[in-house]
Amino acid sequence: MRRPALHLAIAVCVLLAGCSLLGPDHTRDERAESALADARDAVDDTERYRFEADIGVVATVDDRTERVDVRLNGTVDAADQRIHGFAERDGEAFESYLDNRTRYQECGGMFDRWAVEEHEVDDWSTLTPAVRQLSLLESGSLSHNGTETVDGEETTLLVGEPTTDALTQYQERRSRPVLGGPSIDDAEVRVWLDGETDRPRKTRVEFEVSQDGNTATAATTMRFDYGTDASVEVPVIPEEDRWPGKCP
Repeated sequence: MRRPALHLAIAVCVLLAGCSLLGPDHTRDERAESALADARDAVDDTERYRFEADIGVVATVDDRTERVDVRLNGTVDAADQRIHGFAERDGEAFESYLDNRTRYQECGGMFDRWAVEEHEVDDWSTLTPAVRQLSLLESGSLSHNGTETVDGEETTLLVGEPTTDALTQYQERRSRPVLGGPSIDDAEVRVWLDGETDRPRKTRVEFEVSQDGNTATAATTMRFDYGTDASVEVPVIPEEDRWPGKCP
């Protein structure tokens, strides 16, 4: 971990890429389990929604402290299995699309191409932000923390502490450690579910990372808006503008 971008990559992995669900279970509230199942069903029945998120990472590297902030927003078109997203960092904006299981990511900078990746998953919904957030509650401890008001609406608050494996494994064709397997501690996931629809209105993920004497704290807050009928149109990207795999 020689630079804050490393911690940022971990945060983005947790926020959007999702994690495999390994390791032993801890104490899990039966009422919270039921609410989580209802939330997953409600999201599966939702055709379109918007999301926005803030990622904040504070890293101490070689006795130097730096902060990275990223803003994300986008639209999920589950009816057509597409996602359109924007990420903004330090005044630069990067666009991305998911068309079925093909992801197009604008690399930006001097490398003016679109990275193209294929996701081999059986269930397309596992690539969507709302399902990714809910999946973090499927392992480790889980509790029902009553009700809270979010944007003037009553919500049910679920609080989970994912297992270490759930946060340090990245699910692709096979599970492999993220970024050399740093130690992730004090992880907490909070999900506020709409009192009427059971869909997540807000989520927050917090954890600490340490490796080789360097440390970082990461927090991501995501909000969902289901009052949209916007569809996602994927532009035609010429072959000469494509780059196979991740951005170099």
